[in-house]
Amino acid sequence: MVDTPAVVGDRRVMAKRSPHSFKKRQKELKRKRKAEEKMARRQGKKTQENAVDTPDAAGQPEEQGEQKAE
Repeated sequence: MVDTPAVVGDRRVMAKRSPHSFKKRQKELKRKRKAEEKMARRQGKKTQENAVDTPDAAGQPEEQGEQKAE
């Protein structure tokens, strides 16, 4: 069965969903949002690791490039 919009005045109004399907939809949206947040955190960790591991312009990591010349 397909929900078809009804026209009320100038607006289209969808038929109300059953309580079960409404809860199911809310649960699905919550799960999707949580997965997106988790993916964003993982992407943030990757960018932080790449920033730490990237060498400076001389091709040396920053910590090793600060050696004293004697």
